[in-house]
Amino acid sequence: MKPIADTARARRNAAAPGAVLGGAVDFEGSAPALHEESAPTGRPVLYGRDAELDSIQALLDGARVGHGGALVVRGEPGIGKSAIVDAVIPRAEGFTVLRTLGVEAEHTWSYAGLQMLLHPLLGRIDRLPAAQAEALRTALGMGDGTGRAHSLQVGLALLNLLVDASAKQPVYVVIDDAHWLDRDSTNALLFAARRLSTESITMVLVVRDGFAPDFPAPGIPELTLGPLDLDASQAILDMRADEIPFTSRDWILRMSEGNPLALLELPAADNEESLLRADTSNSRYSTTSRIKLAFTERIIALPESTRTIMLLAAAEETGETAVIAEAAAKLDASLADLEPAEVDDLLRYHRGRIEFVHPLIRSTAYHSAPRARRIEAHRALSEAFGDGDIRAARHLAAATTGLDEKAAAALESIASYEAERGGCVAEMAAMERAASFTPDHYHRARRLVAASQTAYAAGMTGKAVELAEAAERLTDDHVLLARTALIRATILSWAGHSKGFDVWMESAEHYAATGHENTGYPLLRGVWNAWETGDFAKVKYASGLASKYGGSNNAWVRRLARAAAGLNRQPDDTAGEAVDALRSLYDYYQPLHEDFQAFDQVLAARWRFLAGDVPTAYQAAAEQVRACRERGAMSPLVQALLVQAQTQFHYGRYADAQASASSAIELAHEQNDRRALMQGRIWVLLPIAAIRGEERRCRELVAAAIQDAPEDSVIPADTALGLLELGLGRYEAAFERLLRIAEGVTPMEVLTQVPTLVEAAFRSGRLAEVKEAFDWFADWADATGRSYWEALVERCRALFATEAEAGTHFARAVELHRADDIDPFERARTELLYGEWLRRVRRINEARAHLREATEVFERLGTVPWTQRAQGELRAAGDSTAIEAKPDLAELLTPQELQVVRLAADGLTNRQIGEQLFVSPRTVGYHLYNAYPKLGVSSRTELAKLDL
Repeated sequence: MKPIADTARARRNAAAPGAVLGGAVDFEGSAPALHEESAPTGRPVLYGRDAELDSIQALLDGARVGHGGALVVRGEPGIGKSAIVDAVIPRAEGFTVLRTLGVEAEHTWSYAGLQMLLHPLLGRIDRLPAAQAEALRTALGMGDGTGRAHSLQVGLALLNLLVDASAKQPVYVVIDDAHWLDRDSTNALLFAARRLSTESITMVLVVRDGFAPDFPAPGIPELTLGPLDLDASQAILDMRADEIPFTSRDWILRMSEGNPLALLELPAADNEESLLRADTSNSRYSTTSRIKLAFTERIIALPESTRTIMLLAAAEETGETAVIAEAAAKLDASLADLEPAEVDDLLRYHRGRIEFVHPLIRSTAYHSAPRARRIEAHRALSEAFGDGDIRAARHLAAATTGLDEKAAAALESIASYEAERGGCVAEMAAMERAASFTPDHYHRARRLVAASQTAYAAGMTGKAVELAEAAERLTDDHVLLARTALIRATILSWAGHSKGFDVWMESAEHYAATGHENTGYPLLRGVWNAWETGDFAKVKYASGLASKYGGSNNAWVRRLARAAAGLNRQPDDTAGEAVDALRSLYDYYQPLHEDFQAFDQVLAARWRFLAGDVPTAYQAAAEQVRACRERGAMSPLVQALLVQAQTQFHYGRYADAQASASSAIELAHEQNDRRALMQGRIWVLLPIAAIRGEERRCRELVAAAIQDAPEDSVIPADTALGLLELGLGRYEAAFERLLRIAEGVTPMEVLTQVPTLVEAAFRSGRLAEVKEAFDWFADWADATGRSYWEALVERCRALFATEAEAGTHFARAVELHRADDIDPFERARTELLYGEWLRRVRRINEARAHLREATEVFERLGTVPWTQRAQGELRAAGDSTAIEAKPDLAELLTPQELQVVRLAADGLTNRQIGEQLFVSPRTVGYHLYNAYPKLGVSSRTELAKLDL
């Protein structure tokens, strides 16, 4: 099938001369009956929109000085959205203006909108980094067909292309009818729009509310246009005073409800009575209905041949005159028949294409025609394009009224073409449509499964589930059913739903029915799902199925089940055995399914963390962060960043942990991944705030997590809050919080904080109640083979020991801490407890040394309540000398600055750093410019010498 780039789309994308670029169209063909219309000139006259104009002007003013931004302008049809944008363009003096519009006919064409917008900049693609350039060429249909456009790389390529264009003068990007953009283009534009704060770029997206697809744009400011006030409405009517009887003015003002287009169109209505019947005051879009009725009356008054060719132009929204003329001939019409519509100001011929004066006219011209006539129009257009053209298949589908394998196969070919370009949304839409025409149930189910997989890859989880369930109703084929269950279970599990377990079991049963080796994969994921939700009966059930089905892969299931039981104090499995099971698992486990490989690799990194191996968990997570960024795998990247942040926390690198968590939260927000938003706050940000004694910050984080988390989610906040209580000296409260978890359904949550529980019990005089929890922790720590966990075991033993024996355990704990660089905070706590004990037994000089060490570390880490406690003990030991801890330079920087600085210190260029962090090189430079004075350096050479 001929690529779109070789047909009409390539001919549509010639740039217009002058400062206004993008969206210009130039193609072969002529329309002798139409008059070539020039682009509007001069400053449009607007009434009652000064505040709105000032809002957009402020964006332009910011872009002039390198502080760009984006804005979504919303409003009902005819409210004046495009008019405001038009009015601002003359103010954009010195800007390069890139302008395009969403086209309804291209709503499902992968990256169609981006191709139109970027045509003037295509010559700059070679300046992009190779991976971005390849991704963008593939997305725009300019590649060799061997690559795939990853959405993150396309978004970053778009951003950097705009930044490159803004090097000499600022750029003003205007997207009209953004609601009709294809979803892949929309995702790329929104990605770039969120990253313009340090660029000389302004982006305005004009969106219609009502009679159009939804256009969610999280993270981007919005300007909603309301109705004009009475004075402005009267001023518009005054422009047509000679045409409007005085007695009709009040009626027009009332019926138009402050809508500028209604004020202009209702006076032209021939039938006032019919418009009054359209006064559906309870309808949100009653004004729009009146406008459409006015347009309908004007269209039905035209000759039949004029309505026919208007219908063809509405159905083929590219406005390509040659194709429309050929299709018109098949329906006994010609381009000359458009003249009455042109005279009535319903359409115009502009730069070689047929354009409707307003999108509502196009919609009315199409939907006012009988359905049979619309089918004839699509069939004629399909024949006009001819076999081999992508759009012929689309029109063939629109002309098909029942099951038709030919139409289905044509649409599947479109899906394959979109897949080559990385357009997941377009691929999904084409495959879903193909399924709807497929007569055979098996092949219809197969196509729905393919559409579901693509929807999942595009992050459209709700749609993926809908398509998977539709496929399941059509087939009893076990392979297809295993696949649909796999998709549904993955989505449910990553959202934290316990019912994901049952669906994993469904998938395993279907695989088992075919003798497929992949039974191990859904069983393994089922165990993990049950583990996370604290249902260990289900863990045992899945492990039993693994034994029943047999196979080498199923041995991994049984190992994970042992780990789940041992780390959660279940009978028959110890924590030590759990560590051994995890270690054997991640040493030999390979992801069983390529579609979920990135997630599985992150899962393996988390297993290392659960096994207490912080260094290898950190290395594995960092590797996955890099790999996911290179592949543009955003969802697994979020999880990899969270594991990385947790390991950074245990290294005492709190600024880095906050930076990683902040990146994960930002990406999760863009994907509306509510569970990850909760995890970033509770797993990372909350513990840091807790050890620093920031009680108000802790409350804010918990409240935000509760708001963000999916319904019925468990918010595991008590572990960190127990640490907060201990630091603030509220020992009983700390003990109650932590013991409740240790004796609860999922004690694993408190595993690494058992030493905190033991200290809280010691200070509350309740050590006997935590002996079993300590033994469980000690078994786990011993199995890890890591000295930093064994140091905590020795510290706890010192608290359980008699006064005479405690010193030996404390000394051993300090020795083990100093053999490793993991968790300086815990080391300082050990030094503090040892110093307190030494002071109690009157070994004052020794006590001072340990207390000074603890104070220095606490002060460097910014853990205020712990610093105050250590300072108090030090004074009690007779040492009042001020301690000046070496400042943690990383704490001086924002999370974004810190990430940039670390990569720059490693020798990466601004461009390479931008590729890693999904920002432009200019933004990297901006962060370095701000970071250098904070760090007291002026160059990368000096930066590399700092101890960050």
